[in-house]
Amino acid sequence: MYKQTKKYCTWVIFILLIGLLAGCASSNSNVASDKAATESAPMEGANAESSSESIADKAATDTAVTTGGESDTAAGGGFSSETAAGAEGFNQKIIYTAALSMQVDELAEAAASLRNAIHQSGGYILQFQDTRHEGEIGSTYTIKVPAAGFMSFIDRIELIEHKTFERNIGGKDVSDEYVDLESRLKARQLVETRLLAMMDGAVKADDLLKFSAQLSEVQLEIERIKGRIRYLDNNVAFSTVELRLYQTNQELKKENVEKPSLGGRMSDAITGSTKVVWDAINLLLIVLAGAVPVAAVIAVIAIPAVWIYRRKKKVTKTNKMPNSDEEGQPPTV
Repeated sequence: MYKQTKKYCTWVIFILLIGLLAGCASSNSNVASDKAATESAPMEGANAESSSESIADKAATDTAVTTGGESDTAAGGGFSSETAAGAEGFNQKIIYTAALSMQVDELAEAAASLRNAIHQSGGYILQFQDTRHEGEIGSTYTIKVPAAGFMSFIDRIELIEHKTFERNIGGKDVSDEYVDLESRLKARQLVETRLLAMMDGAVKADDLLKFSAQLSEVQLEIERIKGRIRYLDNNVAFSTVELRLYQTNQELKKENVEKPSLGGRMSDAITGSTKVVWDAINLLLIVLAGAVPVAAVIAVIAIPAVWIYRRKKKVTKTNKMPNSDEEGQPPTV
C-alpha cells in the first residue's frame, strides 16, 4: 500500500513538473512574440516612411530633372538642342555676355534694323551713347535680351548689312554661388525664427535689447543674400550684349559749333601778330648769321683794292700839279 501511494505521488509530481515546464515555455514564447511584434511595429513604420520618402525623393528628382532640362534650355541662350541635351539634369545658372563690333555703310539704317531686332527678341536698351570723331561716327549700346533668345538675337544682328563684324561671346557659371547663397539664406532664416521666439519669451529689457540687436544683424544679412540672389536671377534670365555700331567717312570733319568771343578773337590776333614779328626777327638773325662769312671774304678783297685805288689816285694827282705851274709862267727870252 505504501509503495503504491509513493508511486502514485511520484507520478503526480512528475506530471506537475511537466505542466510547469510547458507553461513556462509557452509564456516565454508569448513574451518573445510580443516583444518581436513591439519591435517590428516601429521598424515597419520606419520602412514605410523610408519607402514613402524614397518615392517622394524619386518624384522630386524626376521633377528636378524635368525642370532642370527646361531651365537649361532657357539659360542655354538659344544654343543648339544637342548642347541643351548635354546639360539635361543639371540646374545650371549661367550668365551669358557678348561684345560685338560692327562697321556699317549707313549708321541710321543699321540703328533702325537694330531696334527692330531688339523688339523681336523681347529685349530692351539699358544704355546708349553717341560718338563722333574726325572721320567716324558711331553709337554704343548696352542691350539686355532674354537668355532663351541670346544666340538668335546675335544671329539677327549679323543679318544687318555691314562691312566688318566682330563678336566675343562668353559665359559665367554661378551655380555654386547660387547654391551657397540659398543654403546661407535658409540658415539665417532659421536663426531669425529662433530669435523671434526668444524675444517672445523674454521678460527682461536687457534680453529684449540683446535679441533685437542680433535680429537686426541677421535680417540685414538676409536682405543682402536676397539681393544677391535677385541680381543673379536677373542676369541669368537676361543676357547682356555690348554693341558698337560705327560708320567711317573721310569727308566728315569735326565742326566747331560755338563761335569764339571778342576777347578770344583779340587774343588770337595778338598771338598771331607776335608770332609774325618773332618769325621775322628769327629770319633776319638767320640771314645775318649766314652773311657773316661772305662779308668777311668781301672785306678781305675790297679793303686792299680800295686802298690801292686811293693810293694810285693820290700819286697821279701829285704828278699833275708841277705841269700846271709851268704853264702859268711867261716864257723866257
